[in-house]
Amino acid sequence: MPIIAWAKKALRQSTKNKSKNDFFRWLYREKRVAFEKAIKNNDAEMAQEVYLSKKYKDWKTISSWLQSTVDKLVKKHIIHKNNWARKKAKFVKMIKGLQIAKK
Repeated sequence: MPIIAWAKKALRQSTKNKSKNDFFRWLYREKRVAFEKAIKNNDAEMAQEVYLSKKYKDWKTISSWLQSTVDKLVKKHIIHKNNWARKKAKFVKMIKGLQIAKK
C-alpha cells in the first residue's frame, strides 16, 4: 500500500479508471459476440441490426450497440482509433459478404 499522499491518490485514480475501462470492454465483448453469432447463423439482416441499431429483439435493450460502443471506446482512449478502423472494416466486410451470399 502506498504511504505518500500522491501515491494514494494515484492508486484511487487507477482503480477507478480500471473499473470504467473493464465495464466498456465488457460491453464491447457482449455486442461483438451477438454480432458474431448472427454472422455464424448467416443472418445478414440480424448482423446489420446488431452492428448499427439501438434495439435488439432477443437481448435486453442497451442504449448503444457495437459501432457506437466502440466509438465510445475510441473517444475514451481505451482502444486506438486505427484498431477500431481495422475492426470496423472487418465487420462491414463480414456483413457485405453475407448479403452477397444471399443474393
